[in-house]
Amino acid sequence: MDKLRDKAKILLSIIFLSVLLGLACVDVDFSLSESGIEIATSEPLTSSFSQPVTADYLPTVLAKIEGTPIAADELPVNAVVQIIVRGTVEGEEQEWSGSGTIISPDGLILTNAHVAMGDRFYPAEQLLIMLTVAEDALPEAAFYAEVMQADENLDIAVLRPSVDLQGNAVDRSALNLPFVSLGNSDELHLGDDILILGYPGIGGETITLTRGEVSGFTSETGYGNRAFIKTSATIAGGNSGGLALDKNNHLVGIPTEVGAGEEYSEVVDCRPLADTNRDGVIDDYDTCVPTGGFINALRPVNLALPLINAALNNEVAYNAESYQEVEIAEGSQIIFQDDFSDTATGWPEADSRNEAYYYQNGRYWIEVNQENYIQPITGGESYTDIVIEINARVEQSSTDGEYGLLCRYQDDDNLYMFEVTQDGYYAIYKLLNGDWVPLIDYTYSSLVDTLDSANLQASCVGNTLRLAVNGKLLGEVQDSSISSGDYGFFAGTFYNSGNIISFDDLVVRQP
Repeated sequence: MDKLRDKAKILLSIIFLSVLLGLACVDVDFSLSESGIEIATSEPLTSSFSQPVTADYLPTVLAKIEGTPIAADELPVNAVVQIIVRGTVEGEEQEWSGSGTIISPDGLILTNAHVAMGDRFYPAEQLLIMLTVAEDALPEAAFYAEVMQADENLDIAVLRPSVDLQGNAVDRSALNLPFVSLGNSDELHLGDDILILGYPGIGGETITLTRGEVSGFTSETGYGNRAFIKTSATIAGGNSGGLALDKNNHLVGIPTEVGAGEEYSEVVDCRPLADTNRDGVIDDYDTCVPTGGFINALRPVNLALPLINAALNNEVAYNAESYQEVEIAEGSQIIFQDDFSDTATGWPEADSRNEAYYYQNGRYWIEVNQENYIQPITGGESYTDIVIEINARVEQSSTDGEYGLLCRYQDDDNLYMFEVTQDGYYAIYKLLNGDWVPLIDYTYSSLVDTLDSANLQASCVGNTLRLAVNGKLLGEVQDSSISSGDYGFFAGTFYNSGNIISFDDLVVRQP
């Protein structure tokens, strides 16, 4: 039952790409002080600039746009910024970009959370703000920004100026930047004109205007009937986090993601930088930073108001997490349980160069001694609706290894996988006809970040798939691709080998 994680067959799905939607990517050489999920702005970088930075560069740049109020009938071109995101990918320093909008004279910037925060494979370590000095000129580097507020579910973030290119703190109170007035997205109606300003990945060296109209609205649990504004405008990637204007030139939306409210949407010119599918090759089958692609949805600005108001009050909060308690459904029947104290209960045992699995000290152990490898263990039964619970303990960490549960396992090419990783992420995947498809892509959680041991629970009931850790619901998603199959648990590796996980107290229930 051992299976090498070979995702070479993977087809890029719209869900997978939306994590880093709209980021334009270029290679660059520079050095970083640290990497990780949190934003670091205290060590500014200057080596990617071809010209030396003079001591008076910032006043020179600001003088080109400061003190110039934006008239009501004027497009707020100077309030749009390009955000150069810097991070370490596969051990190499990279740059990619998104867009943002200045919403206050002291430099608060509204953008997407995925632009500001990055993800597991593309960590956003520094945010360089490029100011629009003229509609026909390249944006000019001004300062580094830090995250004030971020909601990764909404995919909205608010930034503020932090330090200049020489590492000096920016006096925000002395800034007088042009900014956009906020509109009321609830007043938009079908057919209303929409203007998009930003720096797209295709033809985006200077600021670009796109026209369209409101073509619909999409609902989402927790955000109401206007969770997304659909638009007829063809918005190229790189505009993500940019500016959507109404007829009064007020900010009413933030270009946010590919395919919101749509089943399919085309993505083009998507550049992979990391071996995210673990097949040993960085190619078009990996998750990538889209340099083209198209965005067809906007997040309404009204959903961003709590974050904006908090930032205006100088409050800092991002990666805020809240989790629902998970309880075993009343009436659930235990159909199997094992504490692995009896070695005669029938679980397989083997020892080879790549993996080993065996009973030891009243627990069941899985060792994975090869990179990019998954070792599943299944129960040998088939069920439709099932809840699996197990206690897992990290005996030896490979730093980015994973472990978790399986349900509706039909064969090595068709299954649902619920996983947590040793570097702080969780995910729900399906393997369908040999193609890996993320249902919930790798998502950071503080609940997972410091785990040495955990109670894991996976639920496959009807079309609802749920993953919980220590009684807290991490993720829930709907999928109907696989209706029945076996249950199991697994351990695996990503870049590093030597992951050893032990399991105890397996309980299988039917609701």
